Amino acid sequence: MTGKTHASCGLLVGALTTEYYHTDLFTSITIITLAIISSLLPDICHTQSKIGRRFKLLSLIIRLMFGHRTFTHSILFISIITGILYFIQTPSHYLIAIVCGLCSHVILDMLTPRGVKLFYPVPISVKFPIVFKTGGMIDLSLASALSIGAFYLFFKSFVDDLIMKLL
Repeated sequence: MTGKTHASCGLLVGALTTEYYHTDLFTSITIITLAIISSLLPDICHTQSKIGRRFKLLSLIIRLMFGHRTFTHSILFISIITGILYFIQTPSHYLIAIVCGLCSHVILDMLTPRGVKLFYPVPISVKFPIVFKTGGMIDLSLASALSIGAFYLFFKSFVDDLIMKLL
């Protein structure tokens, strides 16, 4: 999937988290930002990704050590990040946003023909039975649908009031 699709899913994860926790404006912005960044983070292993271009040296080192869609796209990586966040006593709403953002990235990449090394260091690629080409029309449609879902959650009360007035 493209960075736009991952970011759109991160936006939706952030929106769902703020909706669930009923957070104030500052906390909501922080949650959404963390969810979007974490939804892009697994691609730090790809030097041409949105996050890889911003952290070129780190991206290159991780790419050389592990390769693309291996360690940073695995249950091991997500578990390590979760453990660190739990150890430093990250508030639950931030922890959930970050972990769900990471998971969303891995799940979306499992929708591609290449899949991911979910059980790294076991060298088995995991993908869904139905896959889509990265950057294709379905990828773009998915990014749009995820963004629309997020914006609906942000403006849910306004949209619901408008619908009720129209009925």
